[in-house]
Amino acid sequence: AEAGWPDVALGEQVEGVAPEWLRQYLAAKRAVEANIQSSPDTIRPVIFRPSLIWSWTKFDVLPVIPFFNIANALGVPFVDKTVTVSTLSKSIIAGLEDASVSGVQRFMQMEQLEKKIG
Repeated sequence: AEAGWPDVALGEQVEGVAPEWLRQYLAAKRAVEANIQSSPDTIRPVIFRPSLIWSWTKFDVLPVIPFFNIANALGVPFVDKTVTVSTLSKSIIAGLEDASVSGVQRFMQMEQLEKKIG
């Protein structure tokens, strides 16, 4: 999700104060996304941009999940709702099976795609 910060309100400002290692990481992610999107005749560009991915068995992230989800629900523009490992994996499968799926898939698209798998 953070790779999309330039596309949301205050995202550029947040990235501007991020540590250098994070800015380099995001630049690398964007370069990969641009490469994938540059060849739509070769590969259907489907880019999944989850924020924090979690499961009930990954105890180290569980305490921060509510903060992300509450911030997103309150409308903080650069904080996406978290997704479960199951949501992400099912949405990827649905995206592979549905030829109409293309482009960036944020949490809301992932939740819709997940429903196609059940």
